[in-house]
Amino acid sequence: MTSTGQATVDEGRYTVSRTVIIDATRDRVWQALTDPEHIAKWFGQRAVIDSLTVGARGVFSWDEHGDMPLEIIEVDEPDRFGYRWGQADDPDLIRGTDVRFALRELGGSTELTVVETGFDRVSNVESERRDALEGNRQGWNAELDELVAYLEAKAA
Repeated sequence: MTSTGQATVDEGRYTVSRTVIIDATRDRVWQALTDPEHIAKWFGQRAVIDSLTVGARGVFSWDEHGDMPLEIIEVDEPDRFGYRWGQADDPDLIRGTDVRFALRELGGSTELTVVETGFDRVSNVESERRDALEGNRQGWNAELDELVAYLEAKAA
């Protein structure tokens, strides 16, 4: 894995972002981001997505964090994928954040950038917004490392 760094936070824009280079084709990375069977191998323990269409709903589940509802907000295979997700107590995702993945083919590898926005919706309390930003920054560091390890081990 070649990484272009750890996830960063732009507090002024309430944004978390990270870019990694994965030794896997864009099609394989796309599948790992969008197929629930593959998602559950690197992002939580369980994943359900009704369909890969804008407006479709789903859930990502972690044993330690519970169920996180989601709604697909962007599908442009194999270049862009996005969803809004939130907490179990917010099924309408009013306080949800938007996660967008951009994939770029680099020969046999893929540059993957994740940008999560909308932390200004999480809470009206600034310290809670900052805590959410930092928690998700740490989360994207861990989860994208798991994605890279999953895809690169699968290719070996």
